[in-house]
Parts: sequence; structure tokens; C-alpha cells
Amino acid sequence: MKKITDRFWLGAISGLGGNLAKITVEQISNKIGFSKSNGYSTAAGIFLKKSDMASPYGKAVGIIADNMIAMGLGVTCIYWLTLMGKDKSVLKGAGLGAAEWAVLYGVSSRIGATSIFPVKPKDALATFLSHIVFGVVKITLAIKLGDSRLFKPDNLALEIKDPQNLHIKKS
Repeated sequence: MKKITDRFWLGAISGLGGNLAKITVEQISNKIGFSKSNGYSTAAGIFLKKSDMASPYGKAVGIIADNMIAMGLGVTCIYWLTLMGKDKSVLKGAGLGAAEWAVLYGVSSRIGATSIFPVKPKDALATFLSHIVFGVVKITLAIKLGDSRLFKPDNLALEIKDPQNLHIKKS
């Protein structure tokens, strides 16, 4: 399989894949009645008043914002992997997901970055779990899809030119 050689695209794709897993966990949590929260509403709350979030346009804003945030977090994940290496990836992904949850849902919500605050304890637990899954899936996808040279600290500014010619031996 051809590996992705660009950190930005690798991060964007990994972030979207991780977000799909996060959304799945949120939907299961909502379906079984444990939680009523979802990332779309929280993301919409960054831009909209609470009363506007349930409208069709409000939901569209939430979907766009949630996925854009996931893509951005995917790109930063690639740089974290470059600095920390690929070993113990599940632990690193879970830790990164937990840290992102704490910053995005805890700190930024507390300072008024979203109109979805405060939340109920079960909603907080459900989003915590969904972000753990987000982090693990995001990092796993990045490692599986990315060219291994992207994850070496000495290659922080690496841009792989002509990846199709990398396997041709030069005499």
C-alpha cells in the first residue's frame, strides 16, 4: 500500500477517521440513554447561541466545526508522533485524546468558548470516553497510513519529494 508522505493530509485523514469513531461512541452512548451529548453540538456552540444550534443551519455549522477541529487535532497528532515516536501508540493515543478532551471540553468551555456549559456528569464521562477512542483511532490510522520517515524527530521539516522514486535504487 502506498503510504501518505505529507503530514497535513495524513493528519487531516487521521483526524476525520478518529472523529468517525468518536461520533460512533457518542451515538451509542446516546442510544442506550447514558448521555445526550455530542461533539456537533459542542462545536456549534463555539459559533452559535444555544437557541440557534438546533436549526438545520446550526446543525450544519456543528458538523463542519466538529470535523474541522478533528482535522486540526489530527495534524497536531502527526507532530506529536514525530516528537514522541510510534511506540506504545495505544497509550499515547488515549493520553492525547484525554488531554484534548480536558482542554477542549474542560478549560475552553469553562472560559466561555462554547455555549454548551456546564454539562451533566454522564455527558462529561461519555465525551471523555469518546475522546479516548478518538485519540487511539487517530494515532492508529496515522501510523498505518503514514510513511514511517515522517515520524522521526530529525525530520520535523521533512517534505518527501517524488515519493514514487523512493524505491528505485540509485547506482
